Amino acid sequence: MKYVKGIETYQETRPSAITLGKFDGLHLGHQLLISRVEEHQEQDGVVGIVFAFDMRPMLEKLNRPYQMLLTNEEKAARLEGRVDYFIDCPFDEQIASMEAEEFIEKVLVKKFHAKHIVVGTDFRFGHEKRGDYHMLQDYCEKYGFEVDVIEKKRHEGREISSTYIKELLAEGKKDLADELLGYEYIK
Repeated sequence: MKYVKGIETYQETRPSAITLGKFDGLHLGHQLLISRVEEHQEQDGVVGIVFAFDMRPMLEKLNRPYQMLLTNEEKAARLEGRVDYFIDCPFDEQIASMEAEEFIEKVLVKKFHAKHIVVGTDFRFGHEKRGDYHMLQDYCEKYGFEVDVIEKKRHEGREISSTYIKELLAEGKKDLADELLGYEYIK
């Protein structure tokens, strides 16, 4: 697997299956998305990509703290042998101000040659978070990609999320946090 920092350094020209998100923690919910990318890699022979927005640049600019469950290097290590690329994309002003349609065309289609886009039901992208999975589906025919929308994984009625896992850790419920992560949390 190749760990790529920034969109501009990605040079692959083959079609891809790509999943996008923050992927803080790579918890069991994230694993559903990644597993679907792996299925496309195996069945269709496409390049598998986990594209992670790194929120630190924007939050640092806003002077807001950000607790991460995993560093980007730890994420890359956990993805080793599963996908072809881990893209670490700083969520900077350029990305934050990009219109959703522009992100689809310039990033997903032209840069990553997406044939399969795998996202969760809550995925948002583009300026003011205007883009969602419905918008992606609207562009399927125009750009020739497919969209897989994965329902959020739940535990006892609550969506598994990095925020939930951080709450559990803060409450001292490490065993449950580990269960929802799918591995032992060490910090």
